[in-house]
This record gives sequence, structure tokens and C-alpha cells, in this order.
Amino acid sequence: MRRLVFFLLTTVLGAQAQAPAQAPPNTLARDMAGHVESARLRRTVERLAGFGTRHTLSITNSESRGIGAASKWLIAETRNLAMLPGSRLIPFEDRFTAPAGPRVPKPTEMVNVGVMLPSLDPSRAKDALVVAGHYDSRATDVMDADSDAPGSVDDASGVALVLEMAYVMAADHTAVSIYFVATVGEEQGLLGAAHLAARLKAEGVNVIGMLAADCVGNTWGPGNVRESSTVRLFSEGVPSQETEAQKKLREALGGENDSPSREFARYLKRFGERYADGLECLLMLRRDRVGRGGDHLAFNREGIPAARISETLENYDRQHQVPRVEGNRTYGDTPGFFDPGYCAKITREMVGAFHHLALAPEAPRNVRLSGAATPDARLSWTSPTDPRTAALVIYRRRADGVVWQQDMVIPVSDSTVLTGVGTDNFFFAVAARDRDGNESLPSVPTRIE
Repeated sequence: MRRLVFFLLTTVLGAQAQAPAQAPPNTLARDMAGHVESARLRRTVERLAGFGTRHTLSITNSESRGIGAASKWLIAETRNLAMLPGSRLIPFEDRFTAPAGPRVPKPTEMVNVGVMLPSLDPSRAKDALVVAGHYDSRATDVMDADSDAPGSVDDASGVALVLEMAYVMAADHTAVSIYFVATVGEEQGLLGAAHLAARLKAEGVNVIGMLAADCVGNTWGPGNVRESSTVRLFSEGVPSQETEAQKKLREALGGENDSPSREFARYLKRFGERYADGLECLLMLRRDRVGRGGDHLAFNREGIPAARISETLENYDRQHQVPRVEGNRTYGDTPGFFDPGYCAKITREMVGAFHHLALAPEAPRNVRLSGAATPDARLSWTSPTDPRTAALVIYRRRADGVVWQQDMVIPVSDSTVLTGVGTDNFFFAVAARDRDGNESLPSVPTRIE
């Protein structure tokens, strides 16, 4: 195990960047991540693909085919998760009627299916994390509700990750709640995610981070190129719901890469990579793939920090294709192209990251930056009142950097001076850490003095 390293922040621009000082991997998180099983992930994908199609508008009165059969199976699975030994999980169904729209010809009843791990800290009862994968699928024609659309990677793989996370974290004692959700209607316009995000917001749930696991099981790209050592994390830079005041602050700080969603993505990378050897999270500096979008965007539109995790290589002969063979090319998102070992590595990383964040103290608030046109940066903040806070972590990265490069662990206080560190050359953030090394999301400056 590595000991905590205390850095004196005296590095000037141009010095070699150091990795952040970290607490050792958490034993419980490591044990939970170790219980992730490739075989269970494969079984979930094969079961969902076996419904033939899970198109949102497909039949609902069959026990073996269509969206209705898939939702019934998921409801049964969530109830089974709640009955695991020591499980604290609470099953739920989020039913709603989607109005007629571009991809929904008439009002249609839909259901998100999930389990919730409730908060054990009364002071944080309304704080929550969300991880979701969409269980609907589609064929070549987005309105084709009859053709086979097994959707093994898109997105049975994401649902498998969500259910597996719930399975291994069922007895976790978290300070905040975690919602593990299989959403519906993603292919028809992010309908289930939009309803869930609006519902949680209306109920006063403070979602501190939402992760959409979408396409997390393919390792073969065009031309038989394989990539199983990386996974992509997408997050928005400028918040969708940015206010005029926030815009002015962003422009003054140059904070286009320090949105709440991007800090959430950085956190998933920083803590998740401890728990899966040989898998690097790539921070993609865009909200999603070019011209496309997933369920996390529905949460962004409600002002909620959200990110998408997705395989590095996509195979377009698989996605959104009716299964068939044309010439020497095989089309269709069938289970044989799902890589359970790769999906297991991604799941382990997310188990570790979610465990750390769900147990972490509250984040510092009202971070202020001063010292412009001087050699020293000065940071001040409102420290969390959370009694579990054992230390604060001052993060910084060079202004040309993507990830946090250095930190300094300090006693709980309300300010610090970074001698010899100019405000122009670095970005800064402050996080709270407990005695076990669980850290809050970093808080970036919200005011310049």
C-alpha cells in the first residue's frame, strides 16, 4: 500500500507533473469489485437478447418476446436482488405515459425498472447517485417494432453492468442513495431517462452524479481491430443549464473543462482505475459522440451532472442493424459479439468509484480564488460540517492539462495559500476526504476575489 503523500505546492509552470497523492484502495471496494462475474454479465445479455426485440413500441402481451416480456423479466430480477442475503436494495418501477411525438405515434405506457440503495446518513438522505443502462433496442429503422433487434451490446451490456453493480453492492453501507436503473425509450428520444431525471428533481432528490452505461461490451472495431484496454468517458463541458452569472465566471476563469459533469467524469477515472487492472478511462472532451447522444444528456438538461461510459471501438455493422448476412459481412447486435471480460473490467471500475463517492463526506462549498497578478494563488472555501471529514485535498492541474495532476492534503480549514503557484497557469479544486480515503467530488472556484 502507498502512504498518503503530502505535496508542498511550489512547482512552477514547466516542472514535471506529479500524480495526485491518493489513499490506498479501499478493501471493501476491492472485495466488491472482485465479486463481479463475467458469467453473470453474459447471462444477462443473453437473456435480454433472447426476447428477440426490445423496441419500445413492440408487443407487450407476450411472455417471451418484446418490450413487455423484457420489462417483466427485469422486474423479477430487481425483486431477486432485494432478496439477496444482507441486501438493502428496494425495487421500484417508474411508470409513465409518453405523449405522442416524432418517434412515438401515440401515447404509450412505459416503465423504467430499478432498485435503490438507500442513504444511511440522515443529513444526506436527499443526495443520490444514479447509474443507468437502457433496456430498449432498435433495428435499422428506428420505427421498426417487429424485426429482430437483439441489442446485445446496445444496450443489454449496459443493463448487465447496472444489475451486476447492484448485485455486488447490495449490502453496501452508503452515506448517499444509489439508484440502479434500466431505462426505457432511449432509442425513441431518451424518454425514460428524461422522465426519471424530472421525477427525481421534482421529488427533491439531489443527484450529485449520473452515469449512463451505454455500449460497454464490444472490443472489435471495423477491420478486425481490437481494443480492450481502454473505455471512453464522455461529459459536457459548458453546462446545458448554464446561467448568465455562471457564464461570466466561466469566461473569467477559462473553466470550459471544469463543469460539474466533467468533474464527475474525472472522479470516475481517478477512483475507478484502482479496481480494474489494464483498463484506462479516456476522458473525452465532448458531451457524447459526434451527432449522437445518450441518457446522460436527459439528466444534463435538468441541470444534473452526468457522464456516459462507452466502449472505445464501435462496430457499425452491429449497431442498429437487423441481423442478417450480406455477402461476406455479418450484421446485427447478437450475443456472440459481446465480450463479458471487457464488460466486467468496466463494471469493476464503476463499483469502486461509486463506492468511494457514495461514502464520501460532503464537498466544500463556495470556493473562492484570489491572487491574480501575484506570485501566489489563494483559495478559500466553506468547509463541510460533515463530522466524517478528516482532511481536505487541494487539487491542481496545469492549464494545458486534462486530469488533476497534483494535490496537497491539509487539515480541515477554510483557506490556503499556494506559494509560487500563479493563478494564470493552473486550475484548482478542493475536495473533502474521510479517514478511509473516500473523497467528495472536487469543488472548483465559484467566485474570483
